[in-house]
Amino acid sequence: MNTLHKFAALTLSAVLSVCLLAGCGASASSTASSAASSVASSVAASEVASSAAAETQATVEFTVTAADGSVSSVLLNVTDGEKLSTALAEAGIISQEEAEAGFVTTVNGETADYDKDQAWWCLTDAAGEMTTVGVADIELHDGDSYAFTYTKG
Repeated sequence: MNTLHKFAALTLSAVLSVCLLAGCGASASSTASSAASSVASSVAASEVASSAAAETQATVEFTVTAADGSVSSVLLNVTDGEKLSTALAEAGIISQEEAEAGFVTTVNGETADYDKDQAWWCLTDAAGEMTTVGVADIELHDGDSYAFTYTKG
């Protein structure tokens, strides 16, 4: 039963209860209105609690190895199932444009230009294996770990 149906059923129940107890006169209508308002607040609070519980938080480690070999790591606090591209853009590791395109050439302000010197950013998982999909296709879950490594071919 969806929220609107729950609200309607509970509101009707509250109005009928008030009418039976007080009679359906003028004073009962304000009591019924108050009861309906109370029911609406309860349903709304219940929906908010359900929605919050559905959005489980996750912590993901992301590491970047730059061209000079320096390594930096960051913990990303994300919603379970969030795309890696979105999390990296929100953290400022990649640009929003590259996140939307799903093709990354610049990480932490450092650009890898394959046409110039065959450099590229290699995306790996926790096992150090190169991923088979790009940042826009990876859903994050608690405990995941990914890395970008500046690579020259």
